[in-house]
Amino acid sequence: MDFISLWLAYQLNVVSPTPDLARDFSNEEMQLVFQIASTEQPSQLAEPTVEQRSATKSNSNVSSDADQEPLTVKINNLGQGLQVAFNDNNGNDLSSFWSGVLNTLRESVMRIIKTLQNLIINVPEGETEEEAELVSEPTFSQLRYLGIKDINNLTRLSAREINDFAPMAKKPVVSPDVEKLRLASVEKLDQQPKYNQFEPQVGTRFHDDGSVTLRVLVGNDFERLHVIGDFNNWGEAENLADYQLQPTAKNPHIHAVTLPPDDYHKKQYRLVDQDGEQRLDLGATMLSTPAFNERFYDTLSSEQLNSIFWKPTANQNQEQPSPLDLRGKQLTIAEADVLSLALKWQCQNPHSGFYGDTGEEHIPRLYNFVRECGLPEAMAKLGYNTVEFMPLDTHVDFWQPDAEYLPDWRYSYQTISFYGKHPDFGSPDELRQMIDAFHETDVAVLLDVVYSHYSPRGNNPPREFAPVGFSQYVGEDGNELYAGNLTEWGTRRFNYTPEVRQNLIDAGLVNLIDYGFDGLRIDNVNGIDAQPNGREFLRELTEAVDAYRPQAVVIGEGYFGDPILNRSRDAGGAGLLTTYSDRFYLWFTENLLKYTEEIDTWKLDHMLSEDWSLAMLYYPGNHDEFANPGNSFQARGRYLADAIDGGEHNQKIRSWSALTMFASSYYLDMFQLWTMQEGNLNSNSPVDWSQLTKPEVAQMVQFQGDMKRFFRSQPAFAPYNMHRNMLHWVDHENKVIVFERIDYETGQRVYAVTNLGDHAIENYALPVFPEEAKFEIALDSDREIYGGEGNNPTYTQAQDHKVEFSLDAYGVVGLVQADGYQPVPATDIPDEAPIKRTGFNDEPFYTEKYRP
Repeated sequence: MDFISLWLAYQLNVVSPTPDLARDFSNEEMQLVFQIASTEQPSQLAEPTVEQRSATKSNSNVSSDADQEPLTVKINNLGQGLQVAFNDNNGNDLSSFWSGVLNTLRESVMRIIKTLQNLIINVPEGETEEEAELVSEPTFSQLRYLGIKDINNLTRLSAREINDFAPMAKKPVVSPDVEKLRLASVEKLDQQPKYNQFEPQVGTRFHDDGSVTLRVLVGNDFERLHVIGDFNNWGEAENLADYQLQPTAKNPHIHAVTLPPDDYHKKQYRLVDQDGEQRLDLGATMLSTPAFNERFYDTLSSEQLNSIFWKPTANQNQEQPSPLDLRGKQLTIAEADVLSLALKWQCQNPHSGFYGDTGEEHIPRLYNFVRECGLPEAMAKLGYNTVEFMPLDTHVDFWQPDAEYLPDWRYSYQTISFYGKHPDFGSPDELRQMIDAFHETDVAVLLDVVYSHYSPRGNNPPREFAPVGFSQYVGEDGNELYAGNLTEWGTRRFNYTPEVRQNLIDAGLVNLIDYGFDGLRIDNVNGIDAQPNGREFLRELTEAVDAYRPQAVVIGEGYFGDPILNRSRDAGGAGLLTTYSDRFYLWFTENLLKYTEEIDTWKLDHMLSEDWSLAMLYYPGNHDEFANPGNSFQARGRYLADAIDGGEHNQKIRSWSALTMFASSYYLDMFQLWTMQEGNLNSNSPVDWSQLTKPEVAQMVQFQGDMKRFFRSQPAFAPYNMHRNMLHWVDHENKVIVFERIDYETGQRVYAVTNLGDHAIENYALPVFPEEAKFEIALDSDREIYGGEGNNPTYTQAQDHKVEFSLDAYGVVGLVQADGYQPVPATDIPDEAPIKRTGFNDEPFYTEKYRP
């Protein structure tokens, strides 16, 4: 942190002048910080020392009157005080070094203050006396991270400004081009649930008398298993026969038992077979971890890896909320793991016991921390309507509470149970409550699930998984029930037999129905599709989701553009909503680092024109791309700001991300992209919220949120409104890409313009339809709030099929038709005559046929 940043952060209560920060500066530098600050209080005769100021702040539990001032007033006072300090010091006999500093930094600091004044919008009022009595103010040394109040100060719109997921009143008008594709996402638009009740084949059910029914997929009818735990002295009780599972009449490979009445909640258990070999119940709600044991038990008789009975909390006074309806909606997805999202987030909710703390201090209660401390609201304010969490199913150990290291997200993909939820971050009830908190802010929650492979090994003694895990379950033929082929990562593919497929499908439905997730992201779909019966599994999974929860979505991590994956099942497809585009991202990551004139827009033109019908999900980066290294000429393996490392050229992130958003109806990124932090997801995974104190980052974050809201609010971007000429214009000379999106119900057109190049263009002329319609410039990266110059008006009038506007370097403009709607005919439309495009030298350099 440089000197000026320290001063600003200190004045805005972002950081404190702790010894860790102060040791990087000389006493003279620190004194000047406080000298400038003291000009806000002219009556103060003597400036306290650094030690006195730090001690005063750290011991204060009640904010001063000055601290209660609105932040806008504070900033104005700071600007006046800074100017006074500069003027006073002009006549002082400072060293040549400090004279140079003051002269060169005066103007830049004033610009920063002006920018901050522009960014402070809807500053919340001070806390009420009632709130102040609940929890004392955090000490000054705690105010080192950002929280929801800071996000509120950086965003214009409330979280509920756009209600993306309200149920559809009727099936929307579908474009003729999309109608021909037989997309699964379109054919389920008006589908209703077939079933109202769901019960998985395996799992536990608690009864009013204290008994529990346990059902397990054993895989054969000849084994006899007993349930052992503290409740029967781990198999030493005389009535052990009461704990024996028996094959069920409906399916003899499913064994069941109703245990005698007892208090089973939180009890740990295992299964033991007729030969005395123990195994885990892989359908259990949880498997134990050191973090869970430390939090939930005063004493524990076993430190080994065990299954856990968990009785869900009944919400008798709360009506079951209607599920969010994601059908037909454009999605702006934030991919995240819970820890990275919350680690450096500060709780600013005075009603919470976490008040003033960060997520790093409450890892075993992270679900509660996220729910109580405003992160769901923050994601909505930042423009996302969906959060996709990396796997939360039980996986190999990655953390112990006393460890010096933090959990590593990569272990979450080494799954050892697809029913149980990994309890390091909280209980199943707390996970449900966290999901409900996202729903209250109209943010959907997807879960990344690994149904393509599993870890046969994992964990150190006494918590080994291999001897008690998947390998202990055998089929009727004596072979391992779950085991398929080995993968290159050392994991095993599933053997997609009918009963294993049903077991995985039930696990997916548990996520949607019991936990309230709004959809699934299937990891490594291509790996599933390549296995025997793999495609059948995908079809059965999406069929079950549509039968029980048609409002939910299933996204596949498939990279090779197979159109069968997202076609409807009736058309022979797998029924997925969308899949990824590997060849687009390869183009993206290679061309991003090129000079403007080297960008291959010809290949982009061909690729987007050819791939539109695949209805793919595009992204500027995800957990794989921000972690796995690529070649030196690629941006892979690094956050984009780290890869570009170009000062002003970091604005590339703005227009290149817009390219990925406007090319489809489904968009995904990670928020680390927008904080413009260094490193990659392996070396620097936590979201660095403090980056938002930098004006250039705050402006970028404001823009990306507004861009997402623009994308979500225009029906023309909906998946059922796609058409074959969405790629409207490719200006190969200037590297400008234009998309035409149409709302086929009203005929309203939206033109999304992205400048991939590094030079601004004045009076950029764009062919549009209708001929003389009026367009609102609804999105413009050149606005002052984003650090631009504000050259464009709010509205522009088309003349002779053209509109003109200013387009800044790496600029993004969104034009929304404001009048003259003309509904599009349902029949094919003939091509128009070519339109000439005039270049800077007044010579025509490009022609394009476009569809009105």
